[in-house]
Amino acid sequence: MGQLSLPFPPQETLILLLKSLPPGCYFNIYSFGSRHESFYPQSMEYTQETVEDSLQRVKQLMADLGGTEILAPLQDIYRQTCREGHPRQLFVFTDGEVSDTDEVIAEVQHNGGSHRCFAFGIGEGASTALIKGIARAGRGSAEFITGQDRIQAKVRTQESWLPAPPLPALTH
Repeated sequence: MGQLSLPFPPQETLILLLKSLPPGCYFNIYSFGSRHESFYPQSMEYTQETVEDSLQRVKQLMADLGGTEILAPLQDIYRQTCREGHPRQLFVFTDGEVSDTDEVIAEVQHNGGSHRCFAFGIGEGASTALIKGIARAGRGSAEFITGQDRIQAKVRTQESWLPAPPLPALTH
């Protein structure tokens, strides 16, 4: 997430999401800005050890990577092979201030058959076009979180989609 001034700690959202993942799934966490970093070189199996390690890392996470360049981390994620029997589910949290919205949506659309993408627009300035666009392209859903919203309720709404495999592509 780029530099944000948020009415709530984003770490709380990640902690809630981490604790809600189903046992036996694989996960990784990326932070992004002008550059991006992942917690692990590849997705890790959800075990007590990996969750505890991730929870500690999340508590130390800072939105200090500058900018909000999301295309490069998405490309990095898509280059990784999906594990058989474990459909990829992306949860994207961003303030949505990017200059390449169409390219980001096209990247998600291009890889849409192998995953679902759930997008959270954080703050009043989140780009509706970006958040709704990547959620639609990834056959997920979009939520917008502002200072007055209950973030737990928004995450729980998206969480209900977790166990489902990707939906088939729609054709006109």
